[in-house]
Amino acid sequence: MNYLKVLTLSCVSIWVGAIAFFSLFVAPAAFSVLDRESAGHLVTTVFPRYYVFGLVLGLLALAGLVGQLAARAAVEGLGGSLALVLLMLILTSYALLVLLPQSEAARAAMRAAGALPGSAAPEALAFARLHRLAVVLNGLTLLAGLAFVVVEAVRFRG
Repeated sequence: MNYLKVLTLSCVSIWVGAIAFFSLFVAPAAFSVLDRESAGHLVTTVFPRYYVFGLVLGLLALAGLVGQLAARAAVEGLGGSLALVLLMLILTSYALLVLLPQSEAARAAMRAAGALPGSAAPEALAFARLHRLAVVLNGLTLLAGLAFVVVEAVRFRG
């Protein structure tokens, strides 16, 4: 059994599961049972932990891939897997380090202006644009993770 491959696949699978669970269940449930302000506060509180959790899993997966390369254990086709994990790490790092602070600043500006989410106020439009970008990045990270699982499944069979 290749423990490095198990580590890598486990980390990415957990990461994909966390993305899907948060995106499909936690965030929608928060906005359906809490008022918009409270739900936004909950999600804003969870996001930094969510991104750090993904980064830790991604770095562990990357370590597993590098370990496989170093051990020369089933390295054929490893480039695609490596590229997908790096893409996931880049997207998540950008979301945590750039997009999250921008979104928090836009939310604060929206509140300061007294603008409501979804309104035509410039502050609300800026926040909405950042929110859409966050959704796109999250979706791309999820798709990259699913592609990784498929690539690894094919490599494992091969």
